[in-house]
Amino acid sequence: MADSTEQDALVKREDAALPERDPIISRSTSGIMLICAILLIGSLAWALYDEVYGQRPWKGYQREFVERENRYLKSIKKNAGQTEGEVKNTPEYQQLDAEAQAAQQAAEPQKQEIDRKVKLIESQLAVVTDPFQNQRGQISVLNYRIEQAGSDSAKNKIRQEVAKKRAEQVTIKYPTDDGRVETQHLNFTQLEERYNDLKNRKAQYLADRTKLLQPYADAAKKRDDYLKNHMVGLTAKQIDSLIKRNDDFDFTIHQINVNETNLVDRCETCHMGVREPLELTPANFTTGNKKPDDLARAFVSHPNRQLLQIHNPDRFGCSACHGGNGRATTTVVKAHGLNPFWLHPLYDRQYTEAGCVQCHQNDRVLDYASTLNLGRDLFQNRGCVGCHRYEGFDRETDGLSNARQLISQLEEQQKANDREALESEEVSSRPETDDATAQQLKAHIESLHVTNSQLAARIDQLNLNSRYRARPASVSSRHKDAYVLATST
Repeated sequence: MADSTEQDALVKREDAALPERDPIISRSTSGIMLICAILLIGSLAWALYDEVYGQRPWKGYQREFVERENRYLKSIKKNAGQTEGEVKNTPEYQQLDAEAQAAQQAAEPQKQEIDRKVKLIESQLAVVTDPFQNQRGQISVLNYRIEQAGSDSAKNKIRQEVAKKRAEQVTIKYPTDDGRVETQHLNFTQLEERYNDLKNRKAQYLADRTKLLQPYADAAKKRDDYLKNHMVGLTAKQIDSLIKRNDDFDFTIHQINVNETNLVDRCETCHMGVREPLELTPANFTTGNKKPDDLARAFVSHPNRQLLQIHNPDRFGCSACHGGNGRATTTVVKAHGLNPFWLHPLYDRQYTEAGCVQCHQNDRVLDYASTLNLGRDLFQNRGCVGCHRYEGFDRETDGLSNARQLISQLEEQQKANDREALESEEVSSRPETDDATAQQLKAHIESLHVTNSQLAARIDQLNLNSRYRARPASVSSRHKDAYVLATST
């Protein structure tokens, strides 16, 4: 009994002397270490890929731009310095022109018939519109008085006036289809029906006319695009310099810093064709009969290159006018500010002029902003300016005077250039003039003609502005009802 007790005690002492079981020593960790190593390598590979490609998609865009532009430059190099007349004499252009003229001649008989009907409807509308809108304006005033009347008897009395006014007949001299003029007596309901019917018929005829001329419009566009794409204003040497620049292209971020407004724009990192010295269209970056893809549309020139001369991107940036997030370069969504966390998303194409009012809020007429000008013109012609005062609608006189003065100066410059061109032509035609001098004079004459064409375009723009400014502040007769309502309140 004592022996067993001593043995148990001895075993316990031996067990106590043994070290505790160590899992690191007793179990292999190679599997865990292998998994961790694989995860680390995978994370490293993903980080490198994201750093090189994921966060820099613009590198691929730039490579694509260089490749496509070089292909286009090499294709137009043979036409470098070609004049408009030379392009028009090519068989390809003449074939396209013949197709356009054939389409126009095929549609001409129906077009003339539609134009005759539209002209007749316009003459009928001219007779109906004023009486109808005058009656409608007076009825609108009476309806407004009904709403403001305090008693039922007063309202009923005015309703009787409305009924009398609606039944009142108006005499008009109405032109008919056979060329006669009929004297007609129509009440308000008949005038309204006649007016709406004429408007609907005119809209239908204009839609038919557009559909009829669509083949000619498509053929003419194809012909004009051919002329534009083959009219290369650059010389062969200039094209070679652009190709060499692309061969040594620096694939990096192109950044604009505008310190005055704390603006940073990297838009031209992807939109690399905006300020190219030649006009680039989506078709220039598309091969064969393929449709232009998103990159082809992103690489094009600015749609109004003259606008860049007065709004230099190096001074104003891009996002200041167009919206978007100029700093972002990782995705198109972020760069265009289309994510829900950006307050200034990129303006859609049809709303690009909305960015102009950020600086030109009070300008009545704005160059290169035809849609904005038409909207403000509508604001004035509708009579809104009569009640809703808006700064910028009281400076038409000064603007008109300045525009006309500038037109006179530009016309004088044109005349001076014409005189100088004639004198140079006389000198170049003299027998004693050597060939080198004659060539220089001819080049100078050509440059004067180009300058005059630019001056003519500027004069046309100023004349357009003058027409906007010269319109009277009063509303036309077809908006008399708006004035009646305004004065009645």
